[in-house]
Amino acid sequence: MSIQNLTRQVLPKLSKLSAQNREAVNNMPEMVLAKMIRDGNSKIINVGMNECKAVRILPDRIHTIYTDGLASCNSVGVVMKGKDGNPITILSHYTPLPVSKDLQASTLDKQLATYDYFIDKSKKPKLFFNVPGYQDEGELKPCVNNIFEKIRKVMDKYFNKNYDEQIILYQGKNRPPFFSSANIFQFDTKNPNNLKMTTVGEKEHFIDLLQ
Repeated sequence: MSIQNLTRQVLPKLSKLSAQNREAVNNMPEMVLAKMIRDGNSKIINVGMNECKAVRILPDRIHTIYTDGLASCNSVGVVMKGKDGNPITILSHYTPLPVSKDLQASTLDKQLATYDYFIDKSKKPKLFFNVPGYQDEGELKPCVNNIFEKIRKVMDKYFNKNYDEQIILYQGKNRPPFFSSANIFQFDTKNPNNLKMTTVGEKEHFIDLLQ
């Protein structure tokens, strides 16, 4: 699999030395990707706060799309197959404010309308929610959040409930130093049907888009 490994096995400790702390920050996955963009890598796309971007994953072109850090924000990703067999990916990152949730749904609607012609509707899209949860007896549980119904309404408009959905909760409070809070989609440059999704806390999810 030709996907860059960005995740760390162990988080670094907070140091009394500022240089070590800077190095730890620079080694966070989202910071590594941001530096690659600054250095001229045009195959990586960043999604800032209150943004929604869509990309076609094509050979020798874009292979990674990721959000800035999530802190109580909602990230919604949709991965679809194009008629040419290559993935089409939409990724968004919006604050939890009511107006932001409306914008997140409306921008997803606009992106789906733009790419609707290119989408292979015979293949089930994959919908991913990366949203904050709260701790209850040591277990993360979903916060009250109407982003689900707003996004599902948009998806139903284009796919008539024919899509797979996954909700991935993240820890929003009491996070340790140097905790990565980005949502990252990396596609295998040799086989774009292989997707590695790294969610908040560097939790890795490997997805075969042919299944």
